Amino acid sequence: MNAEVRELGGGITLHAVKTDKFKTDSVYINFILPFNRETVTRVSLLRGLLLRGCEGYPSFEKLSARTDELYGADIAIDTSSYGDVLVLTVSSTYLADRFSVDGTDITGGVCDLLRRICFFPMTDSKGFLPEITKSEKSRLKDEIEAKINDKGGYAARRLSEEMFGDGCGALSKLGYIDDLEKITSIGEYLFYRELVKTAPVHVYTVGSLDTEQAEYYVTSVFDGVNRDCAGELSTVPCGAGGRADTRYVIEQMDVKQGKLAMGFRTKSVLSDNRDYAHMLLMNEIFGTSPISKLFVYVREELNLCYYCQSSYRSVIGALEVHAGIDQKNLRTALDAINEMLDAVREGDFDDVELDAAKRSLISAIRTGSDSPRYVMTFMLARELCGVTDTPEELAERIARAERDDVCRAARSVEADTVYFLCGDKNAAEELI
Repeated sequence: MNAEVRELGGGITLHAVKTDKFKTDSVYINFILPFNRETVTRVSLLRGLLLRGCEGYPSFEKLSARTDELYGADIAIDTSSYGDVLVLTVSSTYLADRFSVDGTDITGGVCDLLRRICFFPMTDSKGFLPEITKSEKSRLKDEIEAKINDKGGYAARRLSEEMFGDGCGALSKLGYIDDLEKITSIGEYLFYRELVKTAPVHVYTVGSLDTEQAEYYVTSVFDGVNRDCAGELSTVPCGAGGRADTRYVIEQMDVKQGKLAMGFRTKSVLSDNRDYAHMLLMNEIFGTSPISKLFVYVREELNLCYYCQSSYRSVIGALEVHAGIDQKNLRTALDAINEMLDAVREGDFDDVELDAAKRSLISAIRTGSDSPRYVMTFMLARELCGVTDTPEELAERIARAERDDVCRAARSVEADTVYFLCGDKNAAEELI
């Protein structure tokens, strides 16, 4: 599945993916900006503000009524991060025009609504409406606090902070309460105006629209909008080598189950695509699948963890292991996890494990390709990282991988930081 790319001027790039495999069409408008502490909370707040009403539909209820008229079109606003790049996505997935029983131009109606949401939100003479801004700030604060109360998620964020400091790898895309409290309705509006004027934009259409149709409709979204884009943004890998000596960070909190988070760095990153497929396989064998080393040996055979799994942050070059354990098992769990990583480095896995890992990853890619959003995010990540492979090409590279490829990827993984959240810090330090 490929995209035809056209530059529309003003820093707007169209990626038209034509396929008849869906009964829906999708439009994704991606505003690209730097991922840093100054932008992240404001962008997160915009998610809610832009959905609270727009010109012609001055409330969420009226917006919903309009989407109902468009055969139940879905409108969504969300954020994502790719290394040091932050993306605000305004999107719609809707019934393809060919299925309209009364000839309704659903695409035209959806694009008109996206235009209003992106460029004509509800404001007064100074900025966003103060009462709506206050309401959305309260909602976002609750969302951030809910994440803090998730101890496993908290441990993952603390590991990122310890590994990456002030860098992009440590940032939460939800934002920060301290920064949120300083935002005013006027200040947020000025930030928004600058964003929609200067941020590079990548628009993806996925579905039955051919390139000419996609260009016509996307151009209508931006018609008359004053744009002054300075240039493209792309990711810069931050996955440098690990520390000479592993750093241990122990934090005490009132928790019954210890939360272990281990961070490793790897030179294998998406933007340097040589070993990307092999690292995916390595991660699958090591700690992601139900037959992985961490699940079968550390969790099931040794019974050391309530859960234990690894994840690969491909854009920034980081491998993480997260586990819930009894505090008394800390040292044993650390040794067992590192032993399993060494096993993959040395090729201590059989053909059954390798083939199962390949089948799992290829199945996930094929299943994902049945989702328009997966297609868009797959292509956008590669656009930002300067990579051109398709889902089909990635699946083929995984299928061709050999044992030595997986071992080489595993050997690039270097220990960096161990974070442990527990009920008794002094006792945990004695186990280290």
